[in-house]
Amino acid sequence: MSASRRRIVLTGGATREPIDAVRFVSNIATGALPAALAEAWLARGAEVHLIHGPGPRLPDGATVAAHLHLWPIATAVEAAARLEERCRSLQPDLVVCAMAVADYAPVVTAGKIASEQEELVIRMRPTPKAIDRVKVAAPHCRLVAFKLLAGADEEALIAAARRLAERCGADLVFGNDMADHQAGRRRGIVIRADGTVLARLDGGSGDGALRRLAEGLVDTTGFASETI
Repeated sequence: MSASRRRIVLTGGATREPIDAVRFVSNIATGALPAALAEAWLARGAEVHLIHGPGPRLPDGATVAAHLHLWPIATAVEAAARLEERCRSLQPDLVVCAMAVADYAPVVTAGKIASEQEELVIRMRPTPKAIDRVKVAAPHCRLVAFKLLAGADEEALIAAARRLAERCGADLVFGNDMADHQAGRRRGIVIRADGTVLARLDGGSGDGALRRLAEGLVDTTGFASETI
């Protein structure tokens, strides 16, 4: 690896939390934006370690990219452990936590739950906050967190992003809203830890929207080139 090559740890996709031997709960995250981010950083000469959940969209040419390293996980517990291990081992320049990690996981039932029940009640417990381990494991990295809300205005999104940054030590938070996602518009705001807005990014909609948003995010992090 070039001495000047950026090391980036990136998480993407969703986790799957088992209910029993054949069922799980998950969320709608596809990993499409993290894949676009990985492509953008690879094109700029970075070394990218992508920690991804089951079945995400992976960067084009993922199997042959010389500087792309894929680390598959399934559950929130696995994601937290792998993220901490990669951060501690690599001491990356930048960590971007874009994965939609489950906040709760079911208390797993052994075997398979019978399907004849009229009602199924599932007990769930909090999962470990993977992002909270990043600055402990790699104190000198720049940390970018992601915050997704639903039906919130910009003021609420900024407040939520600031709380997240205070908790995990993030330097920047990318905040977006589910309403835009459902409408096919790829946009969001980049918020500093003190709650000020660094950038408003809008990739638009249609073909190329994710790529345009990813390019804006890469430029905004301050880690857009290979030179340190």
